[in-house]
Amino acid sequence: SGNRSDEPMAVDNDDALDRLAGIADGFLLHDRPIATRIDDSVARIVAGAPMVLRRARGWVPDSLESPVAFPEPVLAVGGQLKNTFCIGKADRLTLGPHVGDLGELVAYEDFEQMTARLERFLEVSPQVIAHDLHPDYDTTRYALEREARQRLAVQHHHAHVAAVMAEHRLPGPVVGVAFDGTGWGDDGTAWGGEFLLARYGSYERLATFRPIPLAGGERAIEEPWRLALAVLDDAFEGKAPLESLEAFDPVPARDVENVRRMLGAGLQVTQAHGVGRVFDAAAMLLLKRPRSAYEAQLPMMLEQLAAAGEVDDAPWPFDVDLSHRPWTVDLRPMWRALTAGLLAGRPPALLAARFHATLAAATGAVVRALAVRDGVRPVALAGGCFANTRLTAGVLQRLRDFDLVMPRRVPPGDGGLALGQAVVAAAKLRGAS
Repeated sequence: SGNRSDEPMAVDNDDALDRLAGIADGFLLHDRPIATRIDDSVARIVAGAPMVLRRARGWVPDSLESPVAFPEPVLAVGGQLKNTFCIGKADRLTLGPHVGDLGELVAYEDFEQMTARLERFLEVSPQVIAHDLHPDYDTTRYALEREARQRLAVQHHHAHVAAVMAEHRLPGPVVGVAFDGTGWGDDGTAWGGEFLLARYGSYERLATFRPIPLAGGERAIEEPWRLALAVLDDAFEGKAPLESLEAFDPVPARDVENVRRMLGAGLQVTQAHGVGRVFDAAAMLLLKRPRSAYEAQLPMMLEQLAAAGEVDDAPWPFDVDLSHRPWTVDLRPMWRALTAGLLAGRPPALLAARFHATLAAATGAVVRALAVRDGVRPVALAGGCFANTRLTAGVLQRLRDFDLVMPRRVPPGDGGLALGQAVVAAAKLRGAS
């Protein structure tokens, strides 16, 4: 059991000796071949019960009962990160094992091999392929290149919510709260802070978060000081007190000026609604870490920081713009309050706790406002941000009088995406809304 970062485990002796040379000090080999690779499953306690974060050993190939029967087999290919795939057949949903991120060729080849293996295991050859809207996902290319009678594109956050609905066999509609880093929206922007009125076959975008401009696109995720600069300049109308914030001390002034030019001109800038990007910006300011080594590194550290501090559930101010649809959660008051706390020398752990409380309060406020407008409906929490125990507990506390469900047996993040894609495809094949 060994692999390079971002690559699948080596399961063949010759492959291991080649790929792990220079990494492993020794090799324990065997003459019995390994039939298939499979990662360890990962779970954590969230809101008092286990939540599966990586569904693999011990869970696969166990299946779930589908709330929508499949008129014919469907292969759902999932997303680019934390990839799993799913086969829907009759009244069963079978998630494949965790494949991981598909950036490397060997990982993509592993995805192809595992997909073919599960099809043989279930004795199907699906002619309907469900995939994400994102045109640059390797799984989207696979879906478009593979021989099939029909292909169905499924919006990322609709799939997240549908996965939770399917796990709990909710008939719908529900208010789906889908928080993650990035997912391709049907308007071509990056979504990730979404409130959806969701059915299996359709959805309506009810509310979202004020977008954060990503200067340099993906580079802004690797260098979250760019995100922090964007939200502060937005909150302070271009006059953010960067010189007084220690988090910006390691960032060269010339780099700050270049990014400000990009933001001002809108060059190489994409608009992102993702709550994951909100976490990135706050973590940069509170942890004073201008760069991230891997996905969700800083948000996880921010959660740990909040747990180490004083208990303070008092949220900072925020606004919700109800003047147009979708409604918009505006966190500019929060960014000003967080900055004031930093300048006043308040403990970072306390500020981290109040940050989490503000996101939870904003979530609760929007759901309650939607209930007043449209009537109370079940609420489904979906997306990788709800692996954060503090955020999830805060939302549950503020919506304790609602019928609220969250992922348990299926990962909340992109590891559960394929299951949602599959059940959406089943509904569309049946002509359901």
